[in-house]
Amino acid sequence: MADKKFYSPAGPVTDAAVTADQKSAERFDKVLVGSLGVYYRDGFRIKYVPYSALERAFIRVQEVNGRLCCGKAVFAYFRLVLVVGGREWGDVISEDEKAMDDALAAIARRSPATAIGFVK
Repeated sequence: MADKKFYSPAGPVTDAAVTADQKSAERFDKVLVGSLGVYYRDGFRIKYVPYSALERAFIRVQEVNGRLCCGKAVFAYFRLVLVVGGREWGDVISEDEKAMDDALAAIARRSPATAIGFVK
């Protein structure tokens, strides 16, 4: 059986250890946090950010003002942003704030070298 193909900042990765890690990773809505890195789906691709490349991870809150027939409403979306090489490489959107906070906490536990949250 062929291994899955993952897309990382360094290019495509086809490795049995990464495939096994992705299958056993902890799920937080659309994000999988494994022992080797973070996995998420981007279109038809599965993106993989290894902890060795991950510099920073944080949550960005995006508010959307909606005009409805009966008035106005504010919707909040939570984005888990992954920074690699000084650039925002990954951006996973979710409506579940707790899932994104739990994913960020899991990344902090598994990768102590990664800066979490706001950094001056």
